[in-house]
Amino acid sequence: MQRMIFPFAAIVGQEAVKRALLIAVVNPKAGGVLVAGEKGTAKSTLVRSLAEIIGETKLIELPLNATEDMVFGGLDMQHAVERGERRFLPGLLARAHNHILYVDEVNLLRHDFLGSLLDAATTGMHQVEREGISCEHEAACTLIGTMNPEEGSLSPRILDRFGLYAAVSREQNEVQRAEIVRRILDCEAQPAKFCQRYAADTEEIKQQVAAAKSLLPDITIAEPMMLLAAQMCAKAHSAGHRAELFLLEAARAIAALAGRIYLLPCDLDEAACYVLPQRMRQEEQPLPPEPSEQDQEQEQPPDNEDSADQQETQPPPPDSRSDQQNQEESEEQTDPPAEQPESEGSDQEKVADIDTDFPFVRMKLSLPQGRQERRGSGKRSLTRTDTKQGRYVRAGIPNGPVTDLAFDATLRAAAPYQKFRTRNKCAIAIEHEDLRQKIREKRIGSTFLFVVDASGSMGARERMRAVKGAVCAMLQDAYQKRDQVGLIAFRRQTAEVLLPITRSVDLAQKCLRHLPTGGKTPLAEGLRAALTVLASHRQKEQEMKSVLVLVTDGRANTAAAGGDGMADALKIASKINMAGVHSVVIDTENDFVKLGLARTVAREMGSTYYSLRDLSENNIMHIVKNLS
Repeated sequence: MQRMIFPFAAIVGQEAVKRALLIAVVNPKAGGVLVAGEKGTAKSTLVRSLAEIIGETKLIELPLNATEDMVFGGLDMQHAVERGERRFLPGLLARAHNHILYVDEVNLLRHDFLGSLLDAATTGMHQVEREGISCEHEAACTLIGTMNPEEGSLSPRILDRFGLYAAVSREQNEVQRAEIVRRILDCEAQPAKFCQRYAADTEEIKQQVAAAKSLLPDITIAEPMMLLAAQMCAKAHSAGHRAELFLLEAARAIAALAGRIYLLPCDLDEAACYVLPQRMRQEEQPLPPEPSEQDQEQEQPPDNEDSADQQETQPPPPDSRSDQQNQEESEEQTDPPAEQPESEGSDQEKVADIDTDFPFVRMKLSLPQGRQERRGSGKRSLTRTDTKQGRYVRAGIPNGPVTDLAFDATLRAAAPYQKFRTRNKCAIAIEHEDLRQKIREKRIGSTFLFVVDASGSMGARERMRAVKGAVCAMLQDAYQKRDQVGLIAFRRQTAEVLLPITRSVDLAQKCLRHLPTGGKTPLAEGLRAALTVLASHRQKEQEMKSVLVLVTDGRANTAAAGGDGMADALKIASKINMAGVHSVVIDTENDFVKLGLARTVAREMGSTYYSLRDLSENNIMHIVKNLS
């Protein structure tokens, strides 16, 4: 039974995505398309509908559960059994030569798997070295991928390999939503009649694509257009030079679709909407200079700890709209109207509310997977596992007894030797050296230990309210990924483990909600407690990845032995770094004059560094491997 294809012209809205797909179809050198959007927004329907307008080009879909030999090719077993010879059997990638290869849920593929597909699509060739076979075949294809970012994102390295990026959004207009429902119901009721209704529009688009393909070879790129493309990519702070190439090739396709054999600046402007969004980067800000001893004497408060509060009373800079807004909101509440900054050395305590408007933060671990096999449950990190759970990704020679037999790989290993073996009335003779073990991958959770600064300086200017909102946003992400969490708070002279490592995110949120602020900043004690908790947890959960999340302004002003608080904190931070603990520092400092102490701690600890404002704007916290 043939699958019914929803007509391309019948899809309501999503004009930007349609345009990106047409550009990729007309010019394969544009680098393919990555279509991203939430579930139920017609991503797959849009791509599959291309089959009716691409002429002789085929749309080949890659199943998500496809194995390596199915995709990249492998041993021809029938030929090996009958002739005793190894011969290459092409896979889906070879069949996709000069065609379109569609990968649904592309973000769920292994990155090395996806990287090989992108390499083949870019170079047009694929080298096979497996199972005693060495060959090369053509694989010039247009790669189109769809993904739901809620189920996992792609690394910047992979994103850069896709030429075009198109975001799908749900339709907000009520009339348009009703029209979508009406067309779906009409299609389900009378598929043939529905498709016939849009046959003329489909044929028109098909002819437009064919005409654009015929014009494409005649379109050359003038020197001014190259310079303009370079300027646009430089302004977007795009890394590397793929962006310029994809930008110009996409502009050629746009000109061809318009029936022209020359480029205009407007072609580059339109192409930039699809080429640059996933490549745009903020210009890196220079690191603040290290404060001199004289500056530290002026900035660091004496024993009474008043100077930090004096800084808090200074008016905010003109662009700090969020702080002024938070202050206005706090004045409208029934609690005491205006909070006076409290001294870190005072005993006065305050419990801040949680900023419920803080945006959802997705924590993305960019840590090396390695070859270690892990066990556990969760949805965070993809890892190898020695259990019989998880997705079968490849086969290997077993180290010891076979516990999970890879039957297909075992047959391929035995096939070339059948002419020389005694089968004993068996269809195929298998010996011990033919046996292959399945290698599986699954997702497991991680451990996040939140170490929160609850000193007096955090209570001023609604800092703690924003901090609680940020941590709760990260806890929500941890809940969705089935992670373990723990919570440590440090203030006055000590650090307190408010919540040992557990899977109960609700308990962590309750502890955070009632966390007071006040007193000095024993940063070293907080880090020391975190190191102890993580060391103990590692003994119990050796296979689980652990991440320390430090939330502080870095103003350490007290030590256990009465020494230099900052020096003691940096010493413990160095120990955490040497222990190989993955960590991230979230800097809460928002003063007009920034000391950059939290950044110094992050540098010593080998941490990924974020400011609280960056976190609220970007919504994604990339946690990379130990940076030392």
